[in-house]
Amino acid sequence: MRNKDAKVGTFPIWRKYKGASAIGKKRNGRNLRTELLFVLLLIFFYSFGALECSAQALAVRKTAVEKKDSIMPFKSRLAVRTNAIDWLCLLPNVAVEFDLTPSCYNKITVGMGVKWNWETSQKYLPSTVYNLFDARLEVRRYWRTELSQVHRSDKEKVSFLKWLREDVFTRQRQHPRYWRAYYWGIYTNLGNYSFKFGKEGVQGYTYGAGLSAGFGIPLYGYKNHFVDLELGGSVGCVFTRYDKYGFDAESNCYPTLVGKSKGWHVLPYPVITDLRVAFVYRFASIKDKYKLVDHVKQAARHEREMKRKNLNDSINEARRLRKEEKALLKKNEAEQKKAKTEQKKTEQKKELGKEESEASLKQSVKPKKEKKNKKKNKKGATKDSKSEGRKDENID
Repeated sequence: MRNKDAKVGTFPIWRKYKGASAIGKKRNGRNLRTELLFVLLLIFFYSFGALECSAQALAVRKTAVEKKDSIMPFKSRLAVRTNAIDWLCLLPNVAVEFDLTPSCYNKITVGMGVKWNWETSQKYLPSTVYNLFDARLEVRRYWRTELSQVHRSDKEKVSFLKWLREDVFTRQRQHPRYWRAYYWGIYTNLGNYSFKFGKEGVQGYTYGAGLSAGFGIPLYGYKNHFVDLELGGSVGCVFTRYDKYGFDAESNCYPTLVGKSKGWHVLPYPVITDLRVAFVYRFASIKDKYKLVDHVKQAARHEREMKRKNLNDSINEARRLRKEEKALLKKNEAEQKKAKTEQKKTEQKKELGKEESEASLKQSVKPKKEKKNKKKNKKGATKDSKSEGRKDENID
C-alpha cells in the first residue's frame, strides 16, 4: 500500500515505512541547542562587523558631512543581487546588501541572502530528489587598487614570490583597474538539503562560516538605474549531520537506511560554499562608490586636524599652566599659613617665658622683703622692750 504521509521536502520530512525507523519525526533538544548556537553565532558575526567598522564609519560620516557632495541618498546605499550560477543549478536566489554610511568613501557593507528550490506536491514521489535551502549573513570590506610606486617594464622577468608580493597581495599595481571594486568579507550560513540521484539519498542540516572574496565592475547604466557584474566565491568550514534513505516505488515512500546516518560533525576540509557570477542592481553604480580617498582632500583634512590638534594642545597647555599656578598659589598660601602659625607659637612661647620669668622674679623678691620685714619687726620689738624697761626704771 502507498503511504499517504510520504513526502519529500526542503526540511527533513521523513516517511514511515514498515520495518524501518522514521527519522526526524520529532525535533529533539539537541537540534534546538544547535539552532540556538547558530543564532548566537549570527549575533557574534554581526557584532564583529559592527565593532570593526564603527570607528571608521563615524569618521567617514563626519568627513562626508563636511563635504556635502559625497553624501548619497538612502536608496543609493542599497543593492539587490542574484547569482546566475545558482539559477543554472535550478536554485532561485536573491541577496540584499547595504552600505553602513552614506559616504561614497564608505568601505563596509552588510548583506543577507537566501537561495532555495521549493518542494512541489506530486501524486507519485520521484526517484530523484533535489531540494536545497541556504540562508547567509555577510560583512564585506571593499577596496580599490592604485598605481604602484615600483615601476618595471612589462618584459622584465620576476620570481613567483616577488610577483605575488608586488602584484597580487597588494593594493598597488603596475596597471591598476580603477573601475573595479575588490572586496573580502566574512559570512555565516545555515541550510538543509535533500539529494537523491541514485539508489541512496542523503538529507540533513548544515551550518557554516568562512571567508568571501571577489570584485565588481560596472556593466550597464541608465539615468539613476545601474546593473553591475560581480565575480567571486566563498569558502569555509561546514558543520553538518545527515541521514541516508532509499526509494520504494511500490509503497511510494522513502525508507531510511538504518546504520548509515551520521551525527553532528565538522568536515575535515574546507568547502566551496558559493560561486558567484552575479548581476547587481543599484541606484548608484559601483564605479561611484567605495572610492579611494582623494589625496588633496586628505591633505586638507590633515591640515584641519593639525590645526585642531594645535588648538587643543594650546588649550591643554593653558589648562596645565593654570593648574600649576593654582597649585603653586595653594602651596604658597599653605606655607604662609604655616609660617603664621609658627610665628604665633613662638610669640606664645615668648609670652609664656616672660610670664614665667616675672613669676620667678616675684618669687625671688618676696622672701627678701619678708626678711627685711622680719628684721624691721625685730628692731621694733627690741626698741619697745628697751623703752618699756626705761619707763619701769623711771617709775622705780
